[in-house]
Amino acid sequence: MAKRGVFFLLGWRPWSVAGAAGAAVVGVAVGLVPYVCIAKMAEAVFAAPPRIGEVERLAFVALAALGVRAVALAAQNVLAHVAAYRILHDLRVAMARKLAGVPLSFFARRSTGDLKRTMMDDVNQIEMFVAHHFPDGVAAVAVPVLTTVLLFFVDWRMALAAFAMAPIAVGLMAFMMRDMGAMHDRWRELQERTDSSLLEYLRGIHVIKTFGLSAKSFGDLARSIQDSLLWLDTFMKTSGGAFGVFGTLIGSSIVVLLPLGGWLHLRGSLSLPDLVLFLVLGPQVLASLVRLMFAQGNVQRIESGLARIAGVLDASDVESDVEGAAERVPRDAGLRFVDVSFRYADDDRADALASVSFEAKAGEVTALVGPSGAGKSTIGRLVPRLWDVTGGRVELGGVDVRAMPLDDLLSRVAVVFQDVFLFHGTVRENLAIARPGASDDEIEAACRTARAHDFIRALPKGYDTVIGERGARLSGGERQRLSIARALLKDAPVLVLDEATAFADAENEAAIQEGIDAACEGRTVLVIAHRLSSIAGADRIVVLDAGRVLDSGKHDALLERCALYRELWEHHSAALDWEIAS
Repeated sequence: MAKRGVFFLLGWRPWSVAGAAGAAVVGVAVGLVPYVCIAKMAEAVFAAPPRIGEVERLAFVALAALGVRAVALAAQNVLAHVAAYRILHDLRVAMARKLAGVPLSFFARRSTGDLKRTMMDDVNQIEMFVAHHFPDGVAAVAVPVLTTVLLFFVDWRMALAAFAMAPIAVGLMAFMMRDMGAMHDRWRELQERTDSSLLEYLRGIHVIKTFGLSAKSFGDLARSIQDSLLWLDTFMKTSGGAFGVFGTLIGSSIVVLLPLGGWLHLRGSLSLPDLVLFLVLGPQVLASLVRLMFAQGNVQRIESGLARIAGVLDASDVESDVEGAAERVPRDAGLRFVDVSFRYADDDRADALASVSFEAKAGEVTALVGPSGAGKSTIGRLVPRLWDVTGGRVELGGVDVRAMPLDDLLSRVAVVFQDVFLFHGTVRENLAIARPGASDDEIEAACRTARAHDFIRALPKGYDTVIGERGARLSGGERQRLSIARALLKDAPVLVLDEATAFADAENEAAIQEGIDAACEGRTVLVIAHRLSSIAGADRIVVLDAGRVLDSGKHDALLERCALYRELWEHHSAALDWEIAS
């Protein structure tokens, strides 16, 4: 799609686009009628005697043509806007569906500000093109074509004179537009920097205010704004004079038409009505180039934006890549990692995981422990294919997860992340994402299990309370419990818990742990934990270090034979006894 250009978009709504283009041509054609009427009226007025009746008839024809032109322009406007907003809708829906199916590596290569600008600003520019610049461009082409045909039919010498300034004006326009693509790309980069820096500034406003900083002193944001101002200043200085000269040339055809037309009229080879026609219609030939220039400039902006939109739409989906995947059904909910390796995209460091092999048996709790950076969370993300392995395979019930239809895989896996994300909506809406058809009783039961029901009932409107963006009106522990409840409501046979009690206070941690223990019954559970006391009773503990499996077994056995696990346990025990010195 990136190579097809803007006109590929017009095919999404061909009838509306074709109707708008046709209405633009009709508007241009009937718009020439009043000029012809003016020339004929001049002939009738200066006749001896004046033909007043003919003048009246011509005036009526001119008014009727203006009425038809108004109707054509209204139709063009309506059809173009209908096409534009439907194309915008189609694009945004297509991108939203695509983003739901791409791997996390796609987002790792793009900032939030970049994707926001692609889905909002780049798509909005398409609206401007389809609704305004495309019909203007059609009219800008139709005006000189139809006008030229008419003028050459009247007098070829004056028609050529009407185009006398065209080579200079067009040459200047081409010179002006030569670097516009690169300049628009630079402007886009600056806007991406500004958006990303602004989002970072707003998200970290509590830290910034704590240190007494302001937007002006927030380095990258201030620099990106200053660079944008510098770009605008440079653009106006380099292009302002050229635009002025271009506009002057566009309107200067009368300088050639008037003396030439007067000379031909005095020689008797050009009638007065024809001279009037050229004087009123001749300047319109080049005037349309202004609209054509702006349409071309918008096309360049659209094409660079389309390349970014295509980068989203053409991204690879996380889909099954084994033939006959739909026929392969897991025999149970057991997980098996077979010689798994993984490296993050565009990361020159060593693999995050290297030859990792272990088994999480169906119906058992398997815990992953290790120092920070050992690869625990990465393993958790490989199960639902948020990332894909770069070597080896992850199996669910004996089936490679890459060989399963994605919807089937995700229906069997529920995940609770340490970094909880909640949407700006009610508690009930956030929970129902896991199972849209869940009843109120099922939602309440999941919340009771996650020890979230009591605090939800205490909210102003209970389950119908709006919790704000990212759950801003809730504490960290409350958000975590809602996330656990959401995973439990999904009722999937595999449950991945990534530090699920990270934000719970000491009073609630035990209660949440009881709820998790109850939820784990009959499920395959993969637990990623730093608080080793919470997983000491796990059926199997896998010890990781630097992306490799050091050992696995039960708690007591690991304390005896695994030096790293023993060290982690001693540090954990010491942390429990830590207190502030008096």
